[in-house]
Amino acid sequence: MWLVLAQEQYEHRRQRASVFPGAIFGEPAWDMLLDLYMSEKRGERISVSAACIGSACPPTTALRWIKELETIGFISREKDGADARRTFLYLTQNAYERMTTYFASISQVGFRAAA
Repeated sequence: MWLVLAQEQYEHRRQRASVFPGAIFGEPAWDMLLDLYMSEKRGERISVSAACIGSACPPTTALRWIKELETIGFISREKDGADARRTFLYLTQNAYERMTTYFASISQVGFRAAA
């Protein structure tokens, strides 16, 4: 259920960006957290390059946000054992729990509104 909510959030952000001009809604850190959460739920790994693309911002901006998210303890890095040029990103347990808490809270709001 949380994977579906995360996917909807990510898709809604992409749709909003296709309708409104420019980067007026730029939130690359949130987009990365959503992407990493979805990948974890699917059992996939996300490389730094893929995270930059998923953030929908310039690579230099994405790399700054990766560093910031790592500094505050929301993501961690792991070198690819098969390719030393590639590094994967993962949500820390703290960030994963926070994301799940967030999706649980918004799903409760949705359930209350539907009642």
